[in-house]
Amino acid sequence: MSSGKRVSERFLAVACACVVLAAGAACDRAGLSNEVPYSPPPPLALVALLDPAPDRLPGELRQLEAVISANATPDEAVVAMLLEPSFGAMYVVQPGDSLSKIAAAHGLTLSSIEAANPQLGPLSGRDWKLIHPGERVILPDGSADGALLLASKAPSGPPHPMLLRLPQPPSSNATDFQRAQYKRTVDSDNATNAARIAAWQAAAAGTVKTWQAQVASQLSAKAGLANAVAPRPTPSIVAASVVAGLTTLGGLAGRHVLLILGGGDSVPGQLAPQSLANVSLVIANLTDSKASAEWAAAGARAGAVSVDALDTALTQLQLSQVVNTATKEG
Repeated sequence: MSSGKRVSERFLAVACACVVLAAGAACDRAGLSNEVPYSPPPPLALVALLDPAPDRLPGELRQLEAVISANATPDEAVVAMLLEPSFGAMYVVQPGDSLSKIAAAHGLTLSSIEAANPQLGPLSGRDWKLIHPGERVILPDGSADGALLLASKAPSGPPHPMLLRLPQPPSSNATDFQRAQYKRTVDSDNATNAARIAAWQAAAAGTVKTWQAQVASQLSAKAGLANAVAPRPTPSIVAASVVAGLTTLGGLAGRHVLLILGGGDSVPGQLAPQSLANVSLVIANLTDSKASAEWAAAGARAGAVSVDALDTALTQLQLSQVVNTATKEG
């Protein structure tokens, strides 16, 4: 064998080894060790309070339909409740309690407690038998029977995509070539990740589309429940309804939003300190110009994450956007 032929064979062997090494590196880059699961923003957990009056309820139901139809996410939870003067007493779960024990101790049926506390069941993805010390349970007194209009949870979406882990920035003494190579890699990985997220979002939107239509239909059917003899909202009625709404929100996972569609002009005199912690408060359909400032002050004292007070015009223009972006992380 000639020396030229041996050199050629050695060159070919080295080249093949380099290709194998490069392929191995590429495979390692695409492997799980260089990918992380996408973490979307937490799902919306929305409790809406509505005025039962015949001249108010149908329009407020349509507004809530529009909010749900505008945007929804997998595992989103929505509760719609009528304003009521009282929802019953509040009980704090003790060690060893169960809903059946609590019901028996207070002369109530298990079904009535479950109806007054949707957050303790499938709405929050749990079994009715599982309650924890410290949780708050509404003990219904019968005065708010029928106040719960809707309690529904969107289906879970498709599996979250895997995103490329971005490379570490080059060192301070890196060459221009290394910096340019880093930028190209980051731009390429960001584009790949954006495409994967967009594909997941499209699939997720398809998953909840049927649920959105079902909720809209259910809400539309509730217009007939308007009560011509219901008392007009007062600060005490709104306060009692807010407490019940917050109790429901407290048992749900996600971005907590309390939406007051009816009775917003009757601002409660005082909300308990930190009762709105981790809650975004949205008040719609305001007609009293002073109510906006009063809600902002009341929400701040109660520790609200944010307070959005919308008059009738802003409600029509911005309600869906405000609710669906409240507390949402990037």
